[in-house]
Amino acid sequence: MGIKRYILLTLIYMIAVGLYVYSFNGELYTLELFGLSLNMPIAVWVIVPVTLLFAATIIHLVFYNFKDFLHQRALKKDFETFKEVAKLRILGEKGNGSFKTEGFKAVGEMLGVMKFDANADVTLFDAELAKAHEVARSIHAGKYEDLKKYKLSKENPLVIQNSINRLSSEPKYAYEVLKTCKDKNSELCIKAYDALLNIASFNEIKRYDFAPDKRTFRRMMERYLDADDSFEMDIKSIEDMLEQFNADRADYLELAREIKIKLSPDALIALFEKLYNTKGTVAADAYLYVLYDLQMIDKIREILDNAESDEFVKFKTVIFLRDHGKSIDIDKFLRV
Repeated sequence: MGIKRYILLTLIYMIAVGLYVYSFNGELYTLELFGLSLNMPIAVWVIVPVTLLFAATIIHLVFYNFKDFLHQRALKKDFETFKEVAKLRILGEKGNGSFKTEGFKAVGEMLGVMKFDANADVTLFDAELAKAHEVARSIHAGKYEDLKKYKLSKENPLVIQNSINRLSSEPKYAYEVLKTCKDKNSELCIKAYDALLNIASFNEIKRYDFAPDKRTFRRMMERYLDADDSFEMDIKSIEDMLEQFNADRADYLELAREIKIKLSPDALIALFEKLYNTKGTVAADAYLYVLYDLQMIDKIREILDNAESDEFVKFKTVIFLRDHGKSIDIDKFLRV
């Protein structure tokens, strides 16, 4: 029963009781208490207890209705907080919300340890949650999404993945990423540097001061050797990078095989003779390969004659076979 209906029916009841009593006894009754005298009809005195009970009942109903109102409002606020926290969890944020009601406090604790599964195929009841779910799945699928309106932290894994996705579709975004790279070993910075290797000039790449490794050196060499690419490197920079990532025999030999199409014979000999003189045996195979490719056999014999018996075994074999009229594919032989 609603409080308004209760008040109305109670008033009708009180009036009915008063009129009923008054109909057979309309006399007055005087009540003296603590020196005070109150004179009212008996019918009124009859309904005084009912009036007091009515007043107490109204106070009781108002109190608990107000308490229920506060609880319902708290539930509504907690529900909105829950949706916001759930949305942030879907988008990779911690999203720790403050809940007032016991039920939502328990839900909030569980939500705090839950992790979004991009592969989960679910239907969400709320439009905002459904949109966040769609955005997160799209990013996990490799697409770039605009996340500005969600105000997510830069350390958020989803934000980082979204930036990596953007690099795939917008390689020039690498410039923006690298300007603010604090940890050059982070996945995003490495991906941005990889994207830069595909579009920037050698001088632009050097500007970001990433220590070259074998993988990045190979990518730069691919561009340097590509006739359709305008990418250029000077020989001194190539030498420096080989030194920086501590190139081994195989690296120098691979360089000799590839760079011979780019340099003149004199420049090729000068480069690998210098490397041989400064690096010693680690660059020896590459130097001997260049000499053999240019048919400078006498120079090879001179080096082999001065070598130890267990040095340059493969090249000694190559020269031996050549001297006995046997042809050999030196590229394949050296790879064995």
